[in-house]
Amino acid sequence: MSGSPAASATRRARRALERAAAAVAAQHARDDGSVHLDLDDEPDLVVRTTVTTHLNAGAALLRAQRRFAESRDLTSLAEELVSEVHRCGHQRVLLLETVARSRHRELEVLAARGDILLVQGRRITGSDLTRMSPSAVVELVPGHPSAPRLAVWGVADTTTPTLEVLAAAGGASWRALVATADAQRADRESTSAQLLLSGALRLAGLGSWSWDPVTGVLRLDDRLREMLGRSASDPDPDLETWRAGVHPDDRGPFTGVEDPAAHAGTSAPYPFRVRSTDGTERTFLGMSVPLATTSSSVVQGLVLDVSAGEKSTGELVRLAQCDSLTGLANRSVMDIRLAEALEKATAVDAVALVLLDLDRFKLVNDTLGHQIGDALLRQVAVRLEDAAPPGATLARLGGDEFVVMVPGITRPEAASIMARDLLRRLRSPMLLPGLPEPFVCTSSAGIAVGHQGTADDLFRSADMALYRAKDGGRDRVAVYDSAMREQAQARRDAEHRVRRALRTDGLRVVWQPIVDLRDNRKLVAAEALVRLEDPVEGLLEPKHFVDTAEDTGLIVDVDTWVLGEALRQLREWRRADVDLQVSFNVSGKTLEHPAFAHRLAHSVESTGAAGTSLLCEVTERTLIDLSSTTRASLGELRSMGARVGLDDFGTGYSSLSYLDRFPLSFLKIDMSFVRPLGTSDRAEAVVRALISLAHAHGMVVTAEGVETELQATMLQDMGCDRGQGYLFGRPVDASLLPVGILGA
Repeated sequence: MSGSPAASATRRARRALERAAAAVAAQHARDDGSVHLDLDDEPDLVVRTTVTTHLNAGAALLRAQRRFAESRDLTSLAEELVSEVHRCGHQRVLLLETVARSRHRELEVLAARGDILLVQGRRITGSDLTRMSPSAVVELVPGHPSAPRLAVWGVADTTTPTLEVLAAAGGASWRALVATADAQRADRESTSAQLLLSGALRLAGLGSWSWDPVTGVLRLDDRLREMLGRSASDPDPDLETWRAGVHPDDRGPFTGVEDPAAHAGTSAPYPFRVRSTDGTERTFLGMSVPLATTSSSVVQGLVLDVSAGEKSTGELVRLAQCDSLTGLANRSVMDIRLAEALEKATAVDAVALVLLDLDRFKLVNDTLGHQIGDALLRQVAVRLEDAAPPGATLARLGGDEFVVMVPGITRPEAASIMARDLLRRLRSPMLLPGLPEPFVCTSSAGIAVGHQGTADDLFRSADMALYRAKDGGRDRVAVYDSAMREQAQARRDAEHRVRRALRTDGLRVVWQPIVDLRDNRKLVAAEALVRLEDPVEGLLEPKHFVDTAEDTGLIVDVDTWVLGEALRQLREWRRADVDLQVSFNVSGKTLEHPAFAHRLAHSVESTGAAGTSLLCEVTERTLIDLSSTTRASLGELRSMGARVGLDDFGTGYSSLSYLDRFPLSFLKIDMSFVRPLGTSDRAEAVVRALISLAHAHGMVVTAEGVETELQATMLQDMGCDRGQGYLFGRPVDASLLPVGILGA
């Protein structure tokens, strides 16, 4: 055990303690300016007494420290510590340890000295200790939640070390003992885990090997030696000897050590045949994993002898390599074969990866049932096998995701043609059991073509292309290009900006005036618009980060922060007797959050804001996808007096039917309809119709993007209620709003 981590930790801790004790004693002596004087040459009795006192205290500290360091366990250390403190003159001494942290904190007595009735193991509460009125309570390790503390009564002798110095010395010993105990426990757990693993491997009949690609050393354990007919005294084979024993047909996909997937962090169990020392051929099922925690990237593997039954061997191979539902290859096998194809690829012969995803497959499972969904997946697998070109590898990744890998692609256009053919075949009606009519299912595909890099790189590129195809409307093919990489990087950068802004208070709110067109353009409201303050690019508008916040779900945190700022500003305006409404945008994802409405109601109540001063703007998409949760959130907003309105009307689906799906209080006409006013009769007719439609539904109408007097005058003539745009004011800080219009 002399070389164990526990022993080493003990030796290092004790040497450190001795050095610390000497340093403390020396520092204690240096605290008086007269310590440098020679006692034989100094007749002053006061100086001599002071020096003697410090030296005695230092010697006592060294003695106590040695006794502390010699303690074998925490119990003996506790006894030594309270004895030393009691010897220094304190009438009562308690060493206490916190054993329960609650409202009434419990403390256990580790050791006690003096005229006190408490004994070791007795428990008291923090309130009990307070009532006992100790002279001082000192922590052995300040701030450490588990370290004991000393409680003393009475005053110590001035010739002895101070309570704080003794506590610090005892704390150092306590930390050393705790470190030693932790190291010993880690040694025991490591040994137990190794014994348990060894027993489990032998019980399962598994052999193991390890290969260091740096040294080239290949080591076999005793069980694998038995499986190969090798004796314990036989030397470990080198790599070439090991390869020579593996059947030539099995060296490509799996050699036992040069498994490419092992270095990528995954490996599919794969059978391989190997010749034993007596010349017989055995079939093994192997699997390898990299030991990534080591600096040399050692690869370790397990081997199961499946030679006894050919039938069971075939079943094991099938289960290891195939997707159980469709019979296609699984992700592990695809990773291996894709890595092999990339190794063989050249600048002329590239590898194409087509990632396929069924459109709205979740709707199939939810409405028709999982049995129909499984039947659909099996039909898709059959059609892919029929349509895939020779030499292609097909796999199901899980769910409704499939992948087709084709090596030897000379032109990227060929991969695109192939993918479109796959989608065309999958689009054809198919008969599914349990359905009275043929079923049509569309798909989307993302293509990546490469001749270098890793399998993960190619998968990542194909996934970006698939995202583009889905985002473009589904039932289409998208090919990865450098623009996608730049867009993906831009999305990652935007996400990083939003997360950093939320973490470092980097969001800002600016306010844009909203005026009453029917009342001399009086300022009646202000819209809270969020900005992101980037340390490099400055103040960014929502178009640079809101879409990413929507995609990542961070929009909920952004909306919550903006609402908090809006309510705070509304409270300040109320205190200044400024009667102004606050308009704010709320994302559909925020409304979907079950706690949103409750939190908003609590914030309104806590800030004292009037709910009737809140104008909540939602998009057409929110009303189209109106779920029960969203409807409940909107209902909660209305119940607290807030008005809910439709923002940017005309930019979405613009279906008039959903205006009746939820009672709205106002409607904002998008600036794309307002800007052509005065130059387009058609735009004038559309705006006039929208105003009439909104008024017929009892809604207040606000026109956005008003920039000219002509536009404002025409809107007033049409009966538009409110206006917003650069003509009335750009977005500014709250302090810069046009106070003159407020009449304040």
